[in-house]
Amino acid sequence: MYPKLVSVKSGRAKRQLVYLRLMERVKVDGVWKERVVANLGRQDVEGRQALGDLLIKLRRFSDEVLVRPEEIESREALEYGNVLVGQKLWEEIGLQRILPEICGERAAVSLGESGVLAMVLNRLSAARSKLALYDWMPTAYLPAWRSADFTKLPTDPIDWVEWYYRTMDWLIAGKNKEEIEARIAAWAQTLFPVEVVFYDITNVQFEGWQELKQARFGHVKVGRRNHKQILLGLVMAERLPVACHLFRGNRAEKTTLLWVHQKLKKQFNVGRIITVADRGQISEATLNQIEVDGDGYIVALKRRRCTEVEPLLDQDASTFVPLVWNRSKILTLSAWEGPVEKASVAGRPDKRRIVVFNPVKAQEDRDKRTEAIAELEADLQELQERVQDKKGRPKTIRTITMAAEKILSHRNGKRYFRYGVEKDRSFTFEPNEEGRRLEEKLDGKWVIRTIEKDLSFKDVVFKYKDLLDVEDGFRHLKDFIKVAPVYHWKYRRVKAHIFICVLALLLERLLDRKLTEAKIDLSARKALEKLKTIKVVSNRVGSLELKYVTPPSEELNRILAACGIHKLPKILSEPFPKNPTAAKRRTPKKSSR
Repeated sequence: MYPKLVSVKSGRAKRQLVYLRLMERVKVDGVWKERVVANLGRQDVEGRQALGDLLIKLRRFSDEVLVRPEEIESREALEYGNVLVGQKLWEEIGLQRILPEICGERAAVSLGESGVLAMVLNRLSAARSKLALYDWMPTAYLPAWRSADFTKLPTDPIDWVEWYYRTMDWLIAGKNKEEIEARIAAWAQTLFPVEVVFYDITNVQFEGWQELKQARFGHVKVGRRNHKQILLGLVMAERLPVACHLFRGNRAEKTTLLWVHQKLKKQFNVGRIITVADRGQISEATLNQIEVDGDGYIVALKRRRCTEVEPLLDQDASTFVPLVWNRSKILTLSAWEGPVEKASVAGRPDKRRIVVFNPVKAQEDRDKRTEAIAELEADLQELQERVQDKKGRPKTIRTITMAAEKILSHRNGKRYFRYGVEKDRSFTFEPNEEGRRLEEKLDGKWVIRTIEKDLSFKDVVFKYKDLLDVEDGFRHLKDFIKVAPVYHWKYRRVKAHIFICVLALLLERLLDRKLTEAKIDLSARKALEKLKTIKVVSNRVGSLELKYVTPPSEELNRILAACGIHKLPKILSEPFPKNPTAAKRRTPKKSSR
C-alpha cells in the first residue's frame, strides 16, 4: 500500500480539490490496477489536522517513533567532545588494558580503570578535588559512566568520594605505578627511540596542617614559604612525561638526579641513555658517576664562580654560529664550541663545552641590570644622607651595616656596588666594576657541557633547549591540571594524586603532538575547551529516551580527525546493566584522605 494525492473538480465552479487516498496495486485478469483502500480526506487545513489526529491514534500500533514537537522533553545537555577525545587518547596508549593487567582485580569498593579514567578526564576538563567529582561527573557523558559499576555509587557525597579514594589505593598499591610507567615508556618507544630523557624538579605544596613525614619545609620555587612541601621530579621523552618521582620537601635537588638516572635504566630496561638537566640538579660527583656507568649527559654549568666557564665568556659573540630554535616559539640563537677537554682518566670520554648566546635575553638582562642599578643607587644614596644627618637618633656601625646589607640583599646588589663603614660612622659606597664587567659578559649567555661526541653542537643546544618542555609541563601541572595544593593526608594518596595528574599531562601532551602533526594551530588546552561545545542532548518522549550528539563544526571535525575520530554518530545507544537488580549500593567504611 502507498499514499497518493488525487485532484478532483467539484461543484459548478469546477473548483480543484486535492484528496489523500491510500492505494494498493492488485492484479485483475492479468493486468495490474490501482484500487482505493481508504480515503483519508482533503488536503486543506482541516483535513491535514484530522489526518494528524489519526496518525497519533495509529502510532501505538507501530514500532516507529511518531511524536508531536510539544511531546519532546529535553532533559539535559552533557559535555561529550572533550571526554570522548580524552578516552580515545587513553585507549591509544593502551591504559584501559594496562591498568587491569598490572593492578589486578579491583577491590569491592572501588571503580577500577573506569574510575581512574574519570579522575584523569576531570583533571583535563575541570580540575577539581575528588569530592567535587560528585558535581562534575553528571555534567559529562561517557557510556562507561552509565554502566552498573557507576549506578551502584552511594548518593551521599562523603560516601561517594570514598569509592574514588579506594580506587586511588588500587592504582598505587605495591609497585603498580612503576610497572605502569614502564609500560608507558614501552609504548613511547613505538613512536620514537627513548634515548634522550629530560629531567627537572619542582615543589608541590600542601594545604593545612600536614603530619606526613615526607612533607617538609624547604626551598620554595613556587608558592608560599609557610607551607610544607614535597619535591616532584618529572622525566620526559620527546615532550611526553614517562615517569615521576617524589622526594621529601627539604632534600637537595642535586642529590636526586643520579638516583632517578639509575632507576630509569632499571625500570625501563634500556641501555645507554642521555640525561638532560639544568644547572640546579647537577654535581660533579653525579656527572662522574654517569660517565662511569657509560651513559651520557647534556647539562648547563653554573655561570658564576665556575673556573671552567670564565675563560669561555671572553669569546667575541660575532664569531658565534647562528641557530634557529623552533619549538613552542621561535628563538634566534648563536653558539660557539670551545676547545675539547681531554679526559684525565683512561677510558673516560672527553668533555665538550658550548657557549650559547640569545640576543633577546641579552637585551632583557641589560634592561634589568640598568633598572636594578638605578634603584639600588637611590636607596644607598638615601642611606648615606640619613647617616650624614646629625639630627635624629644616634647611629652605630652595626645599624648602618645592617641597613646597607638589607639594601644590597635585593636584586643581587653586591654584584653592582661595594660599601664601607668607617670608625667615625661615615658611610660610603662605590660601583663594583669587576662584578659589572662579569655581568656584562654573561648577558644572554649560558654554557653547556656534554660528553656526546656524535652530536653536533647544534643538536646539543637544541636538546638542552627542549628542557623547556619539562618546565612548561610543570606550569601545566600547576595552572591547568592543578596538582597543588594537595589536601590528602596519607602518602599513598598523595602519590596516587600526583600520578593521576601526570597521566592527565600525558594525555594533554599527546593531544598537542597530534594537533602539531595535523598542522592545527591550537594548543591542547584550547582544543579541549572548543571540544566542550560538542554535547550529548538527552530527549525523552514518553518512556523512550534518545541521546543526540550535536553536530561539530569544521574546525572541531579536524581536531577529532587528528585524534582518529572521523565521524560522530547522530544518536547514541545507551548501555544498560546486565542485571540491574544486582547493583546494590554499599557504603564503605570511612577512611582519611
